[in-house]
Amino acid sequence: MTIYMREDVQFVKPNARKHPQRSSIQHWQLRDLIACPTSKSEFIYVNQNNVYSYNTEQKQVTPVLKDLGFSPTSITTGQGFLAAGGPRSQLMVRQLSSNWCAQTTVGGAINNAMSISQHLGGTRLLICNNDETIKVYSLPGMQRVHTIQLPTPVNYAAVSPDGRKMIAVGDSPQVFLYDISASDSYSKIATLTASTDAGFSCAWNQSSERFAVASQDGYVSIWDIRSTEKIAKLGSKQNPQVKGACRSVKFSPTGSIDLLLYSEHMSYVNVVDARSFNERQTIRVAPSSSDQHISGICFSPCSKTIFVGESFVCQRNMDVPFHDLSGYLTTHSTPGVGMESNVWEFNVDTINRRCFPEGSII
Repeated sequence: MTIYMREDVQFVKPNARKHPQRSSIQHWQLRDLIACPTSKSEFIYVNQNNVYSYNTEQKQVTPVLKDLGFSPTSITTGQGFLAAGGPRSQLMVRQLSSNWCAQTTVGGAINNAMSISQHLGGTRLLICNNDETIKVYSLPGMQRVHTIQLPTPVNYAAVSPDGRKMIAVGDSPQVFLYDISASDSYSKIATLTASTDAGFSCAWNQSSERFAVASQDGYVSIWDIRSTEKIAKLGSKQNPQVKGACRSVKFSPTGSIDLLLYSEHMSYVNVVDARSFNERQTIRVAPSSSDQHISGICFSPCSKTIFVGESFVCQRNMDVPFHDLSGYLTTHSTPGVGMESNVWEFNVDTINRRCFPEGSII
């Protein structure tokens, strides 16, 4: 599985746009707080106990969820809905095309991550909780239709675009692969091993044939659904330092672009060729003089744009062990952490990505 990695490539264009929007982080390990649901000119982000939408062309901020009774630890969008989860199992769901909202508490502990997917013509919301469950709700009915029990606190789950498979990761190196049946049941069909530490994000490519897992020890592991052997294992720029932990991973939504994006705990994001996994562009979004936390990453639905959220924090003490960092944001941060921040907009070089080495254009 040793792959020669070419680094002198450019998948995204230089001269990124900086949007001075305050994207905040509520939990030191959970970094999936940026979304782009409908258009490359608009992204959604968390700021304290609010969720806002920002139009990059009009430079206009619009509240989506205002003055919540909790500060979201996780958000997700899909199928026209936005969901925000809180540290005490709080849940708020809104339909983006209307004022319809639903608020509840799902039980358990912190809602680490959520995902929205289609299943047999219906919409499902999956909620990953520290109580070792994934709770499956119907939307917009808000009926709990299934509870999936796992052997570890669940940090992330992702359903394949074709609605047939699900992967989940948590506070162990294990990756749990499920088959989703027509009767709406979730059957575990394989348990894989990513690396040596907890998994914090996972994602499917647009064809539902490959999936990736981002781990706290600074690696992203990739599988093809037709094999239990990894096809690639990618390290972070700052591995094995704490600030090189891989926190979020995304595939480009459109197949002809074929990119894999993953963020590090601080300062860097990586863009990889998802055809061969042997070419990577590493981008430092923080200034060279200081490190900054990455609050989230996402592609636009057309794959033409990448958004990266950052929150400023001082550089000191970032090489302490993971188990000493649980209170990092409150005990070692400069004043205003999670307040002074930006969202960066990168344009993907889509023309080059649609050209294969043989010169054929799709």
